[in-house]
Amino acid sequence: MHEVSLVAELISECQRQAAGRPVTRVRVRHASSIPEPALQQAFRMLTLGGSLSEARLEAEPFEIRLDCGCGFDGALGHDDLISGSVAVCPACGDVSIRSRTAELELLEIETGQ
Repeated sequence: MHEVSLVAELISECQRQAAGRPVTRVRVRHASSIPEPALQQAFRMLTLGGSLSEARLEAEPFEIRLDCGCGFDGALGHDDLISGSVAVCPACGDVSIRSRTAELELLEIETGQ
């Protein structure tokens, strides 16, 4: 599950920024190619019993879009991207290389005292 490795990196960065303080809220942006339920599940699983176990994950999606020669112009989903830089058109199956986009961005952490 690709989401688990992304969330593991997110947690490490949150811990670094929190510098030992308890984290109560983590706010992120995630690509449309990452289903929010998978993101939430990975966060709960990886924070269980740790310094972020009480943290609430707030996720805002952003679209990764494809404009294909077949006429498709829209957001790509989880099954439409391979390794983040190869896009498969959901309408015609054409494969294209696109510039890599950050799939998960940390926007803010909120810490307790």
